[in-house]
Parts: sequence; structure tokens; C-alpha cells
Amino acid sequence: MDKNKSEHQFFAELLSDTEKQFMQSPVYQKQLKQRKNWNYTVCDTPIQRKKGILFGINWGGDNIQPQTQMPTGENIVNYTFIKQSRKYLEQLGLNFSDINFNYTNLCFFRTPKANLLEKDDFRLSIPLFEKYVRYINPPWLLSIGGKNMKIFHKFGYLKDDEIVRHYDNQRKFKGHSAPLWEWHVFSVPHPQARLTKASNARQTIWGKIIFNMNNL
Repeated sequence: MDKNKSEHQFFAELLSDTEKQFMQSPVYQKQLKQRKNWNYTVCDTPIQRKKGILFGINWGGDNIQPQTQMPTGENIVNYTFIKQSRKYLEQLGLNFSDINFNYTNLCFFRTPKANLLEKDDFRLSIPLFEKYVRYINPPWLLSIGGKNMKIFHKFGYLKDDEIVRHYDNQRKFKGHSAPLWEWHVFSVPHPQARLTKASNARQTIWGKIIFNMNNL
């Protein structure tokens, strides 16, 4: 990968790589059998080098064409999980007016539901995600939801003794932090995860993650 390429040149290269990987994936075969067009997407904000990366697990949608152009990021404020997490994300310095961060998903392949993805879908897509990370060289990566950490661990990218768990006060729910490649990755519970409200579990976990991210 040539790091001297412009963001638009890199986006075009990664999009081409994604198409090739997608055509080999189990999820591509599933959509053919169901006569669907799930396709793929690389990111939903402009690629910005040395800016943090916010990411989920994969893109939703049931009949969507492949991504073809660098996104503007203007629609991200309408995402439900962003609305639910915005007060915490702004404490990390994220600005939703000028979009000073990157947003993507661990798996670039679309499916109506994440449970339609198989191990080989992630095997094919994680190298694309890694290429994206290496080009951007972010100060941090933040996973919305803990499932991505389990996937990284399953593929050997995270080691047990290097994963730090950040619990709520009742030690029932948790976020994570760990070294990933040459960077730091963090996770918080998904906004739709049912956490005990009375214990302020979500606020406690976010507080610990924000503290650690702001003190890298």
C-alpha cells in the first residue's frame, strides 16, 4: 500500500479490493441464492488520516447497490446509535458538524442482519479493515458493541493477557481496551444492549473508556 496516495486514490483502491473479496465470500453466495443485492461499503465518512476510527460490525440493508464514491458523512448524525451515544462521543472531541473522525464497520459486506455473516466473511474482510486502519493511522479505534472484540480474539488479533476489561460498578457489564496491530482499540456496550439503568452502568463504562482514550 502506497501511503503517499491521496485519500480519494486510496478509497478507490480499497473499494476495488473490497469488490474482489466480496465476490469470494459466503455472503455473496447467499445473496445470489436469495436474488438480493446486499453488496458492500467501505466507509460512511470521508477518509481522514490521523483521525480516530469509530466502527460497528457490518453494514445493514437489503437491496443496496455497491458503494462507488467517497461519502460526505452528512447522514451519520441520523444514525440511531449516534443519537444514543452522541453525548459520550462529544466528550472524546468528535464533532458532528465538520465530521472530524472516520466511521466504518469491521466487515465491509452488507447483510440485513449481522448473524448472516460467517467466519469466512470476516476472514476475507478483516484484511480490508486493517488496510483502512494502516492508511489512516488513527490515534484510537472505538468499537460500538463488544462483538468486534470477540471476533478479533477469535482470529488471534487480540491476546487474553492484553485485554483490559472496564466494568460497571456491579461488574455485570463491561467495555474493553487492548492493543491491536500498532494501535489501541476500545469497545463500549452497544446502545441497544440492555444495561441496568439503576446502576448507571452505561455511564460508568463510557466514563472509564473516555478517560483511557483521552489519556493515551
